[in-house]
Parts: sequence; structure tokens; C-alpha cells
Amino acid sequence: MATTEWLRTFVAIYRTGSVSAGASLRGLSQPAASQQLGGLERRVGQPLFTRTSQGVEPTGRGRALHAQVADALDRLEPVLSGLDGRPAPEPARSIRIGSSAEFFSYAVAGHAGPATPPVVARFGPDHELVDLLVQRELDVAVTSAAPGRRSLSATPIGTKRFVLVGPPRLARVEPFPSLAELGGWLVGKPWVAYSAELPMTRRFWQSALGRAFGGDLRLIAPDLRAVVAAVAHGLGFSLLPEFACADALARGSVVEVHPVADVVPAEPWFACTRAADGDRAPLTRFVGDLARVVAGPG
Repeated sequence: MATTEWLRTFVAIYRTGSVSAGASLRGLSQPAASQQLGGLERRVGQPLFTRTSQGVEPTGRGRALHAQVADALDRLEPVLSGLDGRPAPEPARSIRIGSSAEFFSYAVAGHAGPATPPVVARFGPDHELVDLLVQRELDVAVTSAAPGRRSLSATPIGTKRFVLVGPPRLARVEPFPSLAELGGWLVGKPWVAYSAELPMTRRFWQSALGRAFGGDLRLIAPDLRAVVAAVAHGLGFSLLPEFACADALARGSVVEVHPVADVVPAEPWFACTRAADGDRAPLTRFVGDLARVVAGPG
């Protein structure tokens, strides 16, 4: 029969993504943690993790087992920790957040402090994050649409506004008298983008500039930080969320080509949680902190 200690070690390894880190979290040596994990895998009859160069990745059976035991063990942890007769402090339960890497860098990594609960991040597109939330592998998922699932709750935490940016040496100093003139000027100019589909960019060109996309696509990188760096290095122009390029604008390494916030619809951000987790105070505070960061000063 699998012991509670084996399961506690399994959850620690799952959440840290490493046998050695999970062992440290549990106060065990790595060989002891490996032995407990091996005993659990023999009891289950299947591998729970696959080894990678970065650590371990859960198998399908590992994900299913984590979903079955994690919440129960979290609730039991204060009792297990206090069986030595001393009052057990409430454990600092980690917040497992899913978002884009850029949002996490902007809204979480740069604002975490001593009062912030331990945070474990997962990155991916909205639909994957919502699935992980439903499977209880995340506590909160930041998405650009409210998922239509009764088991989930979506809290609006703000919007992302867009900015048309370019390298200082390629941008025009004089303002454009009209969007039509801006569109004509941009035709044939080098362009860098997050994806080849250019969903927001194509809508901007069609609806605001009155023409099909006519830029010379020079670079595609699925990371907004890389796109901002490419603009700063002079590779081309781009339509970017303001949060992603705010620091570069402040430094002057990229410049705003023309104000477009009024003609490019802002996109919402939602912090999605499981409805049953609504009474978790640390999670509620964490979502509130995200909203304050997105709202900015004032």
C-alpha cells in the first residue's frame, strides 16, 4: 500500500519539476526521495515522471494521480506537520499560475515580494491553461477570454492596450496628419511580429488604415520580449501590447510611430480560478495583486 510519505514526496517533485528540488522541499536526501518515488511507481504499476535534461515531466498517470491527491494532502499537511506535539504553522501553499511568459515577467516576477506566496509558473496558450486549471494542475490561469465553463470563475483584472512602435532611426519625426497617410507610409516597411498569422496586425491595417497588410515581414518570434528586442535593433516596426514595450519606450530604444490606442481595441485580461476555490484567501489576494499591477499606479 502506498504511504502518505510517498505521496507527499510525489507532490513535492511534481510541483518543483525536479527530484532534487522536491527532496529539498521535503527535507529529504535525493536518494531517499528517489527511493520513495520508485516505491510509489511500483505500487501504481506505471512511471509517474519521465526524466529530461531540465528535471522531470509528469506522465499522464502522474497528472491523474496529482489531481486525485494534491488538494487532500494540502489540507492534511498542517495535521501531519503538527503530530510531533507542537503547534503546526499554516504552510505557505504555493500558487500555481498559468499565463504567457511575457505576462508573468511583467505582472508577477517583477512584483513578487516577501509577502507573496511561493509561486510556480506554467506558460502556454489560453486553451491549454484552461485545461490545466480544470485538471487541478493550476490554481489560476490568466487568459484573454472568459472560459465558458460553470466550474470556473473569471475575474476581470484589466486590459492590454496596443502601441505602434519602431526603431528610432527608421521612424518619422513629423506626425502623420491622418491614418490613411500613416498606412501609405508603412507599405513596404520592414515588420516584425509574434506570429505569422498577424491577427491583430491584419485587423489594424484593414480596419484602421483601410488597406490589407503591406509590410515586409522580416522576423517572426513567438515571444513578445524577442519582438521588442528586434524592433530596438532596427529590424522593423510592430504593433505591440503596451506592457510589453513600456520599458523600451521609456529608455528610448523604441519609439511610438503614431498614436493608435483609440483605433485598436484593447484586449481584456481575466484571472480564471475554479469556482470551488473562491474561499482560498491567499489565492484571492494573489488575484487582487495581479489586478493592481495591471491597473498601474493610481
